[in-house]
Amino acid sequence: MSQLPETPLTNRPKMHTGVPSSLTTTQRWVLRGIAVADAPCGLWFLEAVATCTGTAPDEPVDATAEELISRGFLVDTAAGLRLASIALRDDVLRDTPPSVRQALREAAAEVLADAGRPAQAARQLLRVLPAVSRSARALAARLAGDPAVGPSLAADLLLATPAPGPADERLARLVDVADNLYLAGRVDETLRMLHREVAADRYGPRQRAMLLGRLGAYYATQRPSLSLTYLGQALNQELDAAGRSWTLTMLASLAARFGHPDAAELVAAAERAHERSPSPGGGIRLALAHASRATAAGDLPRAARILREVDAGEPTARTQAVFLRVDRVANQIALGRYVDAATALDSVSAEIDTLGTVGQPLVTALDCVLRLTTGELAEAEVRARLALTERGGALPAQARVDLLATVVEVLLRRGEVAAARDLLADERPAVGWPDDMQWFRLGCAAAGDPEPGRHAALLEAAFAMPDRSTAPLLLVPHHGPRLVRAALALGDRQRAETLADHLKRAAGTTNNALWRGVAHQVDGLLTGDPAALRAAVRLLRTTSARPALADALHDLARSPGLPPAKTFDLLAEADAMYTRMGAGGTREHDGPAGDEARRPAVAALTPAEVRVAELLAVGMTKQEAARDLFVSFHTVDTHLRSIYAKLGVRNRVELALVWESRDEG
Repeated sequence: MSQLPETPLTNRPKMHTGVPSSLTTTQRWVLRGIAVADAPCGLWFLEAVATCTGTAPDEPVDATAEELISRGFLVDTAAGLRLASIALRDDVLRDTPPSVRQALREAAAEVLADAGRPAQAARQLLRVLPAVSRSARALAARLAGDPAVGPSLAADLLLATPAPGPADERLARLVDVADNLYLAGRVDETLRMLHREVAADRYGPRQRAMLLGRLGAYYATQRPSLSLTYLGQALNQELDAAGRSWTLTMLASLAARFGHPDAAELVAAAERAHERSPSPGGGIRLALAHASRATAAGDLPRAARILREVDAGEPTARTQAVFLRVDRVANQIALGRYVDAATALDSVSAEIDTLGTVGQPLVTALDCVLRLTTGELAEAEVRARLALTERGGALPAQARVDLLATVVEVLLRRGEVAAARDLLADERPAVGWPDDMQWFRLGCAAAGDPEPGRHAALLEAAFAMPDRSTAPLLLVPHHGPRLVRAALALGDRQRAETLADHLKRAAGTTNNALWRGVAHQVDGLLTGDPAALRAAVRLLRTTSARPALADALHDLARSPGLPPAKTFDLLAEADAMYTRMGAGGTREHDGPAGDEARRPAVAALTPAEVRVAELLAVGMTKQEAARDLFVSFHTVDTHLRSIYAKLGVRNRVELALVWESRDEG
């Protein structure tokens, strides 16, 4: 039936707020039908609800609607019919007997579901659950399984529906509720519910294993150690073939992500179990495991192929789809396909309510990573701070640390060292694998401090991670060289060489300009070879990784043996890039050429600062310099900060290079 013409504003009658007793039965019924709709509705909706409830109005619905519009009870808009005011809507609902209101809402839910509007149908049912008919409960179960409803609504539908009788059915419903609560981002609620059920111990070993397995899956972004513990406990229970298949594929997926030493054996066992008894989503979990292992080995192209071949739209993929999409974006960022990654992030963000808002913090963190990688520093900081402020304690541990790392990195890039140190002061990284891996990016950010040794625990977490998996090292291209610089500044050449080896292997398998450039850069940092750094700059110029290029220019400028004019030009170009990105850059150069510009600053050092600089430039630690000069560690530390400020250097490597060029001059 065609839409009624909208009544012109100038011709609209006075709007009513009460329900007069003079209304006919059909008029009252139309008002009630529109009131329960909770949104503007068409005549088709009213007629379908009438058919569903078996109500046959005495008068035509369209004529009745026109009469109510003319009398000011209804307003006809482009979106459909609505009551004239909220007050009138409330009056109509109060005037409607509860049993009639319930019948209308059940009918409205059925009509909306049949019309392809499952989310609206679910909201209608939630207003009357659990006191509904058997057919309405069946509709609620059907809607809860519809991806278009979204996990939060689905969980609420299941929670509001009376639990079935048999234990296995109750447990299956409980698992469905837990899956949907988790996907909806209601992680704490999910964990509390599962812990209560495990403590109650009302099921047998097989059912208990199912609950322990879910706990293991949901702790993955909170406490990886607990995740592996609970999944291991689940495997020790009496499991049927399907339960064992689900648990092993989940364990394999997480073990590969965490760099578990037995990941290969676990993946093989999971594949055998899945072949014998496929579990819902098991194929996707295995694909994620294989992709994680490929990334851990630095083989980004192979990981991309694996992730691309997975069908995220199949029904069994619902609980894994958001993580699959996140992994695809991370892979695109790591490969330097930044435009593709930005497009994919926009797509995931638009679908996040359906995919599962549990992925929103991960998507936000990846968005910040992408912006850091391409030099959109201000936008990255704003988004990270907003997420930290809005979500706060509700953020998964991994996402919180990653977002904090973004803020710290931008502050250090801008030269706001004190502010960055204040944020880092209260952070206590977890000790031991796999929980310490969550701190990798914060360790990378801390490595940008002019005095990286202040953050020894964070740096240790960052240094150790690539030995288990290079995946985190490959997400942000300038993090690898930064860690190499920090290791050299701390006098740990062996660690610097190990990190460089990881990056070179990844460059060998990925074989694109971005990672070949990074490999040349770390090689140049280790050897001091300007040719390697020139190759890095040449390759990085062909990418959109602007911070990586600026850092490589800065490293090249510090190379020994460059003509002063060339050094100055390189530093000037790096500074210009840093400035455009909103970073502090290197330092102002007021002389005619780089190293020559340093000499007046060297001359400005006090005799005590010169003695400290000489010792530290040849490789002594601050403790050793203090002993040699018969002063306190604090005195050496104070002198070093002053030396950095006067010379415009950021770490011990740069100090050594400046000192060497001074001697040559």
